[in-house]
Amino acid sequence: MMVNTQYTAQTTPRSRLADARKHNTWSQQDVAEKIGTTHVNVSRWERGLTKPSAYFRRKLCALFGKTEDELDLGPPRQEETSAASPSSSEPASPVTASTLSGTSPQKALYDPLIPQRSTQHLIGRDTILAMMKERLCSGDTHELALTALNGLPGVGKTALSIALAHDAEIRAYFSDGILWAGLGPEPNLPRLLGHWGMLLGITLNEGGALQDNEAWAQALTQAIGNRRMLLVLDDAWKIEDALALKVGGPNCAHLVTTRFPTIARQIAPRGATILEELNEAEGMNLLHYLAPDVVQQEAQRAGQLVKAVGGLPLALTLMGKYLDVQSHSKQPRRIRATLAQLNDDVEQRMSLTEKRGPNEKHTSLPTENSLSLHAVIAVTDALLLESTRTALYALSAFPAKPDSFSEEAALAIMDASVEDLDILSDMGLLETSAAGRYTLHQTIADYARTQLLKTQDESGAYDRYIAYTLDYIAEHRKDYEQLEQEMNVILAALDTSFTQHKTQKLIQGVCAFAPYLLMRGFYDIANGHLQRALTAAREQDDK
Repeated sequence: MMVNTQYTAQTTPRSRLADARKHNTWSQQDVAEKIGTTHVNVSRWERGLTKPSAYFRRKLCALFGKTEDELDLGPPRQEETSAASPSSSEPASPVTASTLSGTSPQKALYDPLIPQRSTQHLIGRDTILAMMKERLCSGDTHELALTALNGLPGVGKTALSIALAHDAEIRAYFSDGILWAGLGPEPNLPRLLGHWGMLLGITLNEGGALQDNEAWAQALTQAIGNRRMLLVLDDAWKIEDALALKVGGPNCAHLVTTRFPTIARQIAPRGATILEELNEAEGMNLLHYLAPDVVQQEAQRAGQLVKAVGGLPLALTLMGKYLDVQSHSKQPRRIRATLAQLNDDVEQRMSLTEKRGPNEKHTSLPTENSLSLHAVIAVTDALLLESTRTALYALSAFPAKPDSFSEEAALAIMDASVEDLDILSDMGLLETSAAGRYTLHQTIADYARTQLLKTQDESGAYDRYIAYTLDYIAEHRKDYEQLEQEMNVILAALDTSFTQHKTQKLIQGVCAFAPYLLMRGFYDIANGHLQRALTAAREQDDK
């Protein structure tokens, strides 16, 4: 197919436009201010690198009192058309997004900062990968323009984005290239904007004159023009940072990843997708991929480990690599000991690290070369006010996901306000399981529990939990539906009474709750708790 000459790019400087400016003794900055753009755009127009939109062509004509032809802004002149037309002996150039947009065809631009794709297959992510690809490649620019992916720290948002950035279908659809920006808590926006500007042909002198993010956004948008590009903004912590990099024309799409649900909703009200943790089967597959000898020899204990971390990919990856190293001797004794240690020792699981090279740093951890589960959660914890942090630690007294607890119970145990619950939800640390009910992911609960042990409120949080539970049983003694809904929370409180040596509370709680357990046929559970209470009563000589 031959290129339609009316779309052929202007490849020579627009001397008439430059002469008109110089005749008025105006600088490029003067012209930019008069028509509401940047001097970078004016420079690129004069050099013939880009062509002003119809809006700015009208503004320029009005400013200089000349026609488009008199400013070299009209269709190419006949001699240029002839020179630009391919000869019969040359292969025809395909019509691309670049040729139709009025810019010269360019090689696809792939940001060198796009992280290398891992050789590890994204286990359990085929469905969401297909969904994201379908959304981004749907052709509906109004829908795809802003797509956000949010989820827990360590759930694999960056890994999924990297896979999309390297996907052949995504690259074919976004034929003009992909730009990447790793944000994190404290992004260097000037450096990120300058990096994109350099890739898009904005010179150092032009970039140096851009005074703020708004000027950069205009310059980058003009430089991108109508090119079809995907812009990935990974690990956004502030809505302002993501919006500063929301540049590009009508054919650009933006994929934003964030651990904060509120940012995802603000960025993409109709395009926010939650990335869930892996289910038990997927978690076992990942662990088997990383440590096949361990899973083959100790499948049951490996399954317990998957449940202990709630299928969180980062936790499974760190543990899988650690297990693989420990199993190199293939001694069953050593494998069993390592699995037992990881299952029983929460702090050991939380502190497992993976060393990273300078170019592999996690954006959330700019000052650390190693990655751990504790570190990626602690960086969010550091943003909390003291009252909200104390509330989070207290909530770890509840059983973790999949169990849930009521808002009433949460407020009683954490001894804080409902605003603290809202903040924890907005920060992605507390999940809503149903109206008026919440849940803590296993890894968040483990982190908060280890921190609670270091505070002076440990005993207070457990005392409030036990007291609330005893009052709840007494209030709903005959309301079996209410007792059934809170059964796991109550049983956990009885366990806490036992482990915290609250003997009288244990006896009181078991005696109050045992009738419900026996009535509903939970004989083994009732017997276990009654035996505990009986032993405690005998030790206290309580007849």
